[in-house]
Amino acid sequence: MKKIFLLFALGVFAIQVVAQDLNALSAKLRYHVYYLADDSLAGRLTGTTGEAKAANYIVQEFRNIGLIPAGENGNWLQPFTFTAKQTFGGTVVAFDKEKLSFATDYAVPAITATGSVKGKPVDVGYGIQNSSLKHDDYAGRKELEGKIFFIRLGSPDGNNPHGKFGADATLEQKISLAKKMGAIGVVFYPGSTEDALPNDPLDRRTQAAALPAIFLKKPLASKLPMEVSLKTEIRKTTTTGHNVAGWINNNAPLTVVIGAHYDHLGDGSLGGSLSTAKKAIHNGADDNASGTAGLIELARELKKRNDDRFNYLFIAFSGEELGLLGSAYFAKNPTVAIDQVTAMLNMDMIGRLDSSTMQLGVHGVGTSPLWKEVVESQAGPLQLKTTESGTGSSDHTSFYLQNIPVLHFFTGTHRDYHKPEDDADKLNYQGQAEVVAFILRIIGQLPSNEKLVFTKTADEDSRNTPRFKVTLGVMPDYFYEGKGVKVDGVTEGKPGHAAGMLAGDIITKLGDYTISDMMSYMKALAAFEKGKTVKLEVERNNKIVPLEVTF
Repeated sequence: MKKIFLLFALGVFAIQVVAQDLNALSAKLRYHVYYLADDSLAGRLTGTTGEAKAANYIVQEFRNIGLIPAGENGNWLQPFTFTAKQTFGGTVVAFDKEKLSFATDYAVPAITATGSVKGKPVDVGYGIQNSSLKHDDYAGRKELEGKIFFIRLGSPDGNNPHGKFGADATLEQKISLAKKMGAIGVVFYPGSTEDALPNDPLDRRTQAAALPAIFLKKPLASKLPMEVSLKTEIRKTTTTGHNVAGWINNNAPLTVVIGAHYDHLGDGSLGGSLSTAKKAIHNGADDNASGTAGLIELARELKKRNDDRFNYLFIAFSGEELGLLGSAYFAKNPTVAIDQVTAMLNMDMIGRLDSSTMQLGVHGVGTSPLWKEVVESQAGPLQLKTTESGTGSSDHTSFYLQNIPVLHFFTGTHRDYHKPEDDADKLNYQGQAEVVAFILRIIGQLPSNEKLVFTKTADEDSRNTPRFKVTLGVMPDYFYEGKGVKVDGVTEGKPGHAAGMLAGDIITKLGDYTISDMMSYMKALAAFEKGKTVKLEVERNNKIVPLEVTF
């Protein structure tokens, strides 16, 4: 009796799900997943009709449960707009009066600016200035203003990105320098058949360089043309995604956020697919119809139980597959008081529990001192594999960056991950019910008399993050569409933190590399080794701040 009295004094509420309830819960979860992962929703790509159908379904379920709308302006939905894709528009290249063929003569780099220019050409060799290496292709050159620069690909020491001219040889750097020297456009050319032609993809976050540019597929003829005309175009397509939010408002001092993303990859044509099939519907039953189904049923259970210790906010995020867009937008534009949030619980891929091992991943247990004890005490039949990190490739990261304790529940990757084969008939619904019941037990153990203490953790490589020999230990802001890479969070103990980087900084230069977007940032990271100390420039409060980082 003393123990029970103590638990209730701490604001703890026992929540149990018995065996017969698990069977009923399993059937409900199955029903939701089969709808959300049906071909008729076409893979639930953010901003599409399939996403809208899924959102409408979630809204209807939230309404039937008795939740209150918690989106924008008292509605169920919270819209957010972003650049969905970029494509090449019409390109015209002419040497004197002869039009070149896109198919055989030239190609367009992803970083070209949109523009139409005409001018006299001038060959500036590699287009490199490096005083420490005593190399200057512009030395003694006059009358460069207003001309179109022909620039050789690579550098004097070849095409080695790790060579001494590595940073000088990037297209971004060459175009930037050409702009300073007076160029109005750039034509890159291979000096020999060994010079590598760029193949960087044009994605939705690619940032345009300072000038229109093309590159020739063959070495230059012996004589330059008298006049060059360039017309290049990058077309941006914006779209709007929608978070779905509903809550149980008990007028309590604290709020628990429960979330799951409901978007997926559509037909895979815009990226993210690990399949060789072209334009096949990726239904995303485990990723993440499973978590969305869990979200709906947790809302039903908590509404039914009249647990008024907290307010409960249920959010189905969109845009997760595009870089945590929906959760990042909500965390910075909350529709309820985010300073009252005591914890965020996230479900992403909870449908493939292995019945033989019963192993469940629980990430984020280091984000509050209370988590480990609570999580382990409520495991029941589950065998837990815990990690402390509050960051990763799912929506809990957006709340961790707001200094909110988080937990992420995950039954593991599998051969169907990000493939069309991730279908509803592959899920373990009884196992999924066990995970939902486990989360209910955790909620029952949360103290309601005070906010959970938040602690920062070491970062963790996400399953979609490229591996480099070095890292700054920062979380990029994937909603940012300006020049450079904006920092959403800085991990303590990592090189960026030691260098003095802050959330909100925009990385503009790393070593000698100009940082214009995520692609140039990754290229720069790939060039450095552990132990290397380099200069770092960030834009902070509209001023360039020089820093020094040791990897």
